[in-house]
Amino acid sequence: MSIHTSQACYLIMPSIVTLIITHRPDGGFNAMTACWIMPVSRHPPLIAIAIAPRRFTYECLKSNPEFTVCILGPEHEEIADYCGSISGREENKIENLKKRGVKLINLNKVSTPGIEGSLAIIGCRLWRDYEGGDHRIIVGQVLECIVREDKFRDVWRDVELLYYYGGARYLTVKIPP
Repeated sequence: MSIHTSQACYLIMPSIVTLIITHRPDGGFNAMTACWIMPVSRHPPLIAIAIAPRRFTYECLKSNPEFTVCILGPEHEEIADYCGSISGREENKIENLKKRGVKLINLNKVSTPGIEGSLAIIGCRLWRDYEGGDHRIIVGQVLECIVREDKFRDVWRDVELLYYYGGARYLTVKIPP
């Protein structure tokens, strides 16, 4: 069976679910769910995220080059779904999450916070911004990493990771101890 080439992205899913937190140009913070993310270098440590330029997150990155990447577990599926379905231009998602009891955690080397309870938080500074078709490839230099010690020691251990595989569908992958 042949499918349209624009659907190729779904052939390489599922992808780990993350929350990208940026500074809002008007103050405060914005959050966007992202699963098109990958490591690209160890030296220097770099990660890449595909973000459509029409997204509010891209606008936020253009005004302030720092961001955090929060690795989410299955207990964060509702947060991921909410932050992936509403634009930060329409709602202040971080403030709405805080009203629901979600807490922010500050990092030491970037001014953008992470979500408390995330499996890991990666603090980054924009390194490069490349054209990538209908998306921009945002490459961030990793400046700081915070992990849950009970879940990560050199590799993920005894943890459930949240993955996205299209539409509003998520799955959990259990990594053994």
